[in-house]
Amino acid sequence: MQSPPPPIHGAQFLIVVLPYSLIFTVGILVALSLVDTMVIMSIPFHMTSMVLDNWLFGDFVCKVYWILEMSNKVCSTFILTAMAFDRYMAICHPGVVRVHRVKQTLCIIISLLVIALALLLPVVYSAKVVRLSFGDKYISADGRIADISKEVCTDGMKRDLRMWVSLYVFIFGFLLPGTLLSFFYANMILKLRKQTRSLIQTRIPIRRVTTYTLVVSVFYFICQTPFWLTQIYGTLLTIANVRPPPQILIITYVCHMFPFIAAAFNWIFYAQLNTQFRKGLTLVSEQFVKNRTR
Repeated sequence: MQSPPPPIHGAQFLIVVLPYSLIFTVGILVALSLVDTMVIMSIPFHMTSMVLDNWLFGDFVCKVYWILEMSNKVCSTFILTAMAFDRYMAICHPGVVRVHRVKQTLCIIISLLVIALALLLPVVYSAKVVRLSFGDKYISADGRIADISKEVCTDGMKRDLRMWVSLYVFIFGFLLPGTLLSFFYANMILKLRKQTRSLIQTRIPIRRVTTYTLVVSVFYFICQTPFWLTQIYGTLLTIANVRPPPQILIITYVCHMFPFIAAAFNWIFYAQLNTQFRKGLTLVSEQFVKNRTR
């Protein structure tokens, strides 16, 4: 039996990258699933307040609601960008040797969640229940008089603070990660296309990888862009002291649904994409090691 090759650069690629890709991807997908679950958990609170036109759950739950509701907008974006960066390094820079363990994966995920929470901290800190009075009185059968009012869970921020918070969350929670996401996936597509030209009788599913990659990027922007545009537009209206027309309110509610749709369907696209990338990584690494050990 022929002895295994020495631990040269190609062998390191086979030993280090593939196991890490599996460990890291599993950890990332679990974190993404938890974040999406958090978003879905906020739906009962939101629907109850909409149907009853009143917030029933108090200040603490109001803060928890904002954490659950905003987690999809920021946390999942960071997690998806981290996964894209990992695959970008594995495919476009396979010679970079990295130390990959479960501990490092957990540290990366926890760090991303902490950064996301730091971005949302002003919103969570300021969130509170506000009582809105209609200016009318209600007289009960026993003669007691009470104001007719309702309670609303709001972010509690003043106009200037809301403007700056919306701006920096938009930039660091959507625009910058979205740009990086596009860069990573675009370079992966180009690298895999170039790799398939250099391999004879390649079995890398480049068309499927390209399709799923484009679907992921397009789906991300379709679900997140309308939400953030309406948020920025609403902030500008608030700064200008302009009351939004009813049509804009309807559009805002519709756009607010898209991140929840993303939370419900993310796992399908990423499961398919993960399968195709694993095939591609395995085949590329096999050819890489064969070329180095000839």
